Amino acid sequence: MAVAAAHARSKLGCKRVLVIDWDAHHGNGTQDIFWADPGVMFFDTHCAAPFYPGSGHLEEVGEGIGEGYTINVPLPESTGDVAFEKAYREILVPAADSFEPDLVLVSAGFDPHQNDLAMNLTYDGFRVITRIVQEIADKHCEGRLALVLEGGYNLTSLSRGVHAVLETLAGGDVPALSETGIRAVENAAEFHRSAFSDDE
Repeated sequence: MAVAAAHARSKLGCKRVLVIDWDAHHGNGTQDIFWADPGVMFFDTHCAAPFYPGSGHLEEVGEGIGEGYTINVPLPESTGDVAFEKAYREILVPAADSFEPDLVLVSAGFDPHQNDLAMNLTYDGFRVITRIVQEIADKHCEGRLALVLEGGYNLTSLSRGVHAVLETLAGGDVPALSETGIRAVENAAEFHRSAFSDDE
């Protein structure tokens, strides 16, 4: 992925490359290569330390003229679809809008699937984050988007995850992720909060 980003900048005329890594492991190599480079924005969602390799802390943001162009979102093993969507919509999308990439590259690992290592993503979760990334590429760089296959150890979830992503890229439907349980809890909390407020 780092070679592709460097080639795009040196040979293809891209000034700003957005690299997104959704593999369960932190992309420490890619981060190190572009640590002080403002021409590459690196956005990484991964399983938080002490999960291997133990890097990718929230405070790791780059240095020098590259400070702020590394965005790490360490997440717990049980994260799931809704939290992933929230991270991509509320952190990645505004960052991409500010950066305005000429090209979007994705380190597409499938070990975040619920039947693999960690992160508890479903196939619908992969569809949702794929569509978000696709929308970023469509908005900023005329759809210039490339994905590179990375981690994935459960062969069933790997093959089905790849299929879900390709189907999404080809224009397939993306379901709305359910937040029913979260909303129900929030509504119940609000209801009960009023019952125990000081002015009752």
